[in-house]
Amino acid sequence: PRRKQRKSDKKNRVKMAAIEAQPGRELAETAQDRVFHWLGKAPQAGSPCFTSLQRYFPNALPSKATHLRTKAVLEEEFGFTPENTLLGSSFCPDEINHHGRDLPTVMRNYYGKIFPMGGIGGAPYVGETGFAAFSSHVADNGDIIVVFGPHVGISEAGEVGKYLREGQSSDSTACGAVIGAYNACMCSDGVASPEMDEADMQMSEIKQEFAPHAEGISTTENPMASCAYQAFEFVKDRMLRIVNTNFGSGRLVLIGGIQINLPYPEFVDHFLPLMFEVRQEGQSTIDLMDRFTNLSIQQDLRRSPWAAMGAQREVFAWLTWSPPATSPVYQTLHKYFPGALPGQAVHGRVARILEGYGFDKSTLLGTSFCSDEINNESDSLAVLMQNYWGEVFPMGGISGTPFSGKTGFAAFSSHVANEGNILVAFGPHVGISASGEVGKCLREGQAKESTACGAVVGAYNACLCGTPSTDSTDSYDMQMDFCKRQIAPHAEAISKTENPLASLAHQSYQMVEETMFAVVNNDFGSGYLCLLGGIQINMPNPMEDHFYPCTFELRKAGEPTIDLLPKLKEYQ
Repeated sequence: PRRKQRKSDKKNRVKMAAIEAQPGRELAETAQDRVFHWLGKAPQAGSPCFTSLQRYFPNALPSKATHLRTKAVLEEEFGFTPENTLLGSSFCPDEINHHGRDLPTVMRNYYGKIFPMGGIGGAPYVGETGFAAFSSHVADNGDIIVVFGPHVGISEAGEVGKYLREGQSSDSTACGAVIGAYNACMCSDGVASPEMDEADMQMSEIKQEFAPHAEGISTTENPMASCAYQAFEFVKDRMLRIVNTNFGSGRLVLIGGIQINLPYPEFVDHFLPLMFEVRQEGQSTIDLMDRFTNLSIQQDLRRSPWAAMGAQREVFAWLTWSPPATSPVYQTLHKYFPGALPGQAVHGRVARILEGYGFDKSTLLGTSFCSDEINNESDSLAVLMQNYWGEVFPMGGISGTPFSGKTGFAAFSSHVANEGNILVAFGPHVGISASGEVGKCLREGQAKESTACGAVVGAYNACLCGTPSTDSTDSYDMQMDFCKRQIAPHAEAISKTENPLASLAHQSYQMVEETMFAVVNNDFGSGYLCLLGGIQINMPNPMEDHFYPCTFELRKAGEPTIDLLPKLKEYQ
């Protein structure tokens, strides 16, 4: 038995040494790495945190990127829907795994309810009974997704197994249970497996799992990284013991890997996918791990510098934020609105840049976008910004013009905190249909496309037909009359351009910007006024709305204006 155990230890040691370090990956920077850092999601290439992340957990992804990739694959290839999917998870209950930046929380926010199966270390201690209860809740012919794995911290200094928790002054271990079990086994000299303590059953099982492997782990390049991989094998083994496809005709999806807690708030947590498969009663298992591979964005930029040219677009398309390069939408978007970015990218960059100028959660947010409901969906810039900054003062009416005027801005700016800052985002909007037509969008529940922005397009058409704004006392349409007066001098010239509705969107931006500049001031105090202006672009489902930035500047009384637009667009 001892000889067999030594052979098993050697086999596991070789396996871990091969997996837990990929010398050279930490020296490479891929387009994917660069974009995730640009978005503020991941550490910069060359930093100690990046070096450890990519050496020991190569090609780990931000949690949301993992979710977006698995979601896209399951929906496009297998027809999954949130309404017909039951989500389960098995992760360590450590609070750093449940703070909104972790994979199970990101997935729960999309799929809805979640059934937590895990205990310390991440193993599904609910067992066969727990899975049977969970799977019995699935909808008729519905599908199940189970995401699972251990977790490990990486400190700002790049130390694996360490994490600086909020409110503490020094790093602590993560995962504390796994590392504690490993240390306990090392202290016991592996004489015998620890006995089961019914008052500490979960820790007892982790110790029993690690006892045969502790010595081998201690000889690897980074024992804490090896502990994470050994913990994954443990969690995976227990998961495979309890799951089955007896719940009905639906599919069971298993997404397994290692949750990586990165320094907060600088970065978001990452996930290293090690298992992604679909199971169904009576069918062969389908391995989907290759869906995490995209060579066009995962090449070393030193060897393939050309990969950086379209890196942003490629990565955004891979995340399903943007249209693929072969689509008509892509061609239209980048021809008429070059440099347009997904709303999430704009929001993330803006928040990160403004942090350097003292903008915090006390910042007062105002917006001036068209009232059209398609500008108030979850992926719209205004909604993303409100979810981050808090309360919002909507200044706009139809077309996005700030019709609340000087009086509205005076009232709004008087609400700012003492020495606080104000952020105002504004602009018109325009739709792009699935066929690439500018000015069109397919609204939910409708069979035909309609105009977007309807008010601006309507004003433009009225001007071409010679229908002026009316001063009649019987009419009450002052916002539309304003749009007509502003567009009338330009209507004929717009009609002669290659794409009149794209030109109209750019001209309407000028209308909104000029009005905004006439309305705002810095009389509210000593803080900054930040103006973020551009064109909101409503994309066809499932693509996320984009934003074409035209203005991004800081103003302060008595000081020169700071142009931040190059920093927003900067990608190098």
